[in-house]
Amino acid sequence: MYLRFLLQAFFLFLCLPCSVKYSNAEQAEPQRSDSHIVKVTSFLPPTVCNRNSTKVPSEASLEVVSRYGPCSYINKGKVKTPNYLEILHKDRARAKYIQSRLFKLKKSGSDDDHLKETEAFSVGTKPIKAAGTSIEFYIPASLGTPGQKVNLLLDTGSDITWTQITPCLKCFKQKTPLFDPSKSSSFSVVSCRSSACLPDFDPVCNNKNQCVYDSSYGSGRSIGVVATEKLTIINRHYGTFVKHPYIFGCGLNNSVDVDLDGASGLIGLDRNLSSFISQTSEKYFSYCYPSSYSSTGYITFGRTDDDKQYKFVKFTPIPTSPKESQFYDIILTGMAVAGEKLPVAGSEYSKSGGIIDSGTSFTSLPPSVYAALESAFRKKMSNYKMIKPGSSDEFDTCYDLSKYDEVVIPKISIFFKGGVELELGVKGTVVVLKKDLSQVCLAFDKSSEPDETLILGNFQLRGIEVHHDFVGQRVGFGPGGCS
Repeated sequence: MYLRFLLQAFFLFLCLPCSVKYSNAEQAEPQRSDSHIVKVTSFLPPTVCNRNSTKVPSEASLEVVSRYGPCSYINKGKVKTPNYLEILHKDRARAKYIQSRLFKLKKSGSDDDHLKETEAFSVGTKPIKAAGTSIEFYIPASLGTPGQKVNLLLDTGSDITWTQITPCLKCFKQKTPLFDPSKSSSFSVVSCRSSACLPDFDPVCNNKNQCVYDSSYGSGRSIGVVATEKLTIINRHYGTFVKHPYIFGCGLNNSVDVDLDGASGLIGLDRNLSSFISQTSEKYFSYCYPSSYSSTGYITFGRTDDDKQYKFVKFTPIPTSPKESQFYDIILTGMAVAGEKLPVAGSEYSKSGGIIDSGTSFTSLPPSVYAALESAFRKKMSNYKMIKPGSSDEFDTCYDLSKYDEVVIPKISIFFKGGVELELGVKGTVVVLKKDLSQVCLAFDKSSEPDETLILGNFQLRGIEVHHDFVGQRVGFGPGGCS
């Protein structure tokens, strides 16, 4: 008996380390799959460009650059810290304009008033001053023969591509010279009778019988004549895209009182006839905006030959035709914080519709949805010191994280029609307003009115591959990314 007792005690002693090791292994496993556990320093962008961190899916992909970061050609390797409160205010101005377009409200008076307004560039009328635009990402391209460099901001909520040209009555500053039509052998102004004077422009003629466009963005506008030209988009690593003739706007009167951080114009990617997508044979495009503006993203026009790339893309249908809406409409069905669905009826998300808009930074939610999101987020962040906003028109859920090395941020998921779940990255969840991390805020905004359309902005989509299928009438989110 005594010998048996000694043997049992010996084997028990041998097994103790195994038990302890197993217990420690259990503790070492992530215990919060519903949260992001991150170093606070990871919220701050590096000051050096890192193109090697971007996973480019195809040789047909074109590089996308943030106009704020060190990868920007127009910044010459310098970092320009974005003012997110200013961007928030510009987003709200843009949202108001989008709402007016969605509800087909006229921003000007009679047709005569509109005609006078569009003739402003030819008679020298001073344009309306505005606050600029919050569109962040651009691609370098060229117009003309020989090509002249232009840096075009990407916008899925706009139609016509436009750039500033010379002679210009009112132009903002840009890094590259103004496009000069007189130096291009392929430039041609579009007349009012031409088929290239598309219905998008609400065809209006100036006193020279030239087709006129007037594009507004809520916080700025561009007015000028419509022309055709050779458009070339060169990927410095891969291939080249050429379209000729390409219909675009010659910006002669641009009412933006601050420059676009060096950009020279905009490329429209919505579903209207004048957009880049409608004008080309590529009715499918995907893009990924980097989660840090110190790295680059990409945009791919057309589908690649590798079908495996699309196997895991989850698509939600676009509920409208291009004739009904030029935007990429979406239907949200719910949201969750840390794996718990918000106590909001599905109808609250969809009663006023929703769109995905790359030209808007911060997602704008209906007041009832935002209130539920804010409440759930605050509950999960109760261990951190909450700070009061500086004013009522700022982000209202902010924390002082300056004294922490590591923090736990609850994961946020958005659900779409078709059973699609989009889990946001941590950099699509919070925004850093102060470099010392004393003000880190929930990166969502609320609509000013309950019946306004929900707008899914690009901040929430950072590092996520987004697919737009023009023919299939659907929007998708892929497992690939560019973080």
